[in-house]
Amino acid sequence: MTRKQRWAWLALGSGLAIVGLVVAAHSGKAAPDRARTTTAILAGATPQQRPLARTPVAKPAPRESAFSTYSSAEYGVTFRYPRNYPLDEGPLDEVTDQMPGLRNQAELEDEQPGAVLVATIAIADDSFPNTTFAGGSVQFAVNRYLPGGGCQDYPVTRTGDAKSASGVITVSGVPFMWADSDQGEGDREYYERDYAGFANETCYEFFVRVGVEPSGDSEQAKPVNQKKILGQLERIVASAQLQPKAVSILDRQSAKAVQRTR
Repeated sequence: MTRKQRWAWLALGSGLAIVGLVVAAHSGKAAPDRARTTTAILAGATPQQRPLARTPVAKPAPRESAFSTYSSAEYGVTFRYPRNYPLDEGPLDEVTDQMPGLRNQAELEDEQPGAVLVATIAIADDSFPNTTFAGGSVQFAVNRYLPGGGCQDYPVTRTGDAKSASGVITVSGVPFMWADSDQGEGDREYYERDYAGFANETCYEFFVRVGVEPSGDSEQAKPVNQKKILGQLERIVASAQLQPKAVSILDRQSAKAVQRTR
């Protein structure tokens, strides 16, 4: 081999070596990137996502009770009644034409000296539309001068009829005597039920009344069941809670002194 041929082979080998080094360097630099990409794909990695925004759930509005509560600290009693029935607190000195059949303070005191009219619930005529309903009422009274026996006998003695329907219901642990009566006022008829119970040295009384009137020229007026409506109003009486009479420290000391002397 001539000297020229040897130099040609040496140049060719050097060129191949340089190309190999360049390829090797390029391959070694890119390999880690491809490896990391392959590893991420195999691991199931996904691009970073923002957490879903939580939409506040609206809470349902509290349901308004269909009943109101009457409370008297002076007489130690509470009871519930439909909130759409108006309640008048006090003696009800005057009874208007829109409130027929109600007792006022003067009438109650004539019947029962010492009685105090505390509250009146009047049920409007249109509470039962297209019927012969002619109003109703629940009146609450107390009498601190009527003894226990006279208190419980009062519903029957007031009717003047020992054969009238009567009975007993328990209200807040206290037996309440009741008696029914039928009365009329003008062209209206009233079905009444009086209740009386004795507790805390007080006579508690409820007077429930349901009225009806002839349908007249209205053929659409349906007769109402007075006793059924009266049973609904009786729930007001049954809901009453009687609070024990508060006893002062002086009263307790006096009671103990009396017991020691016996």
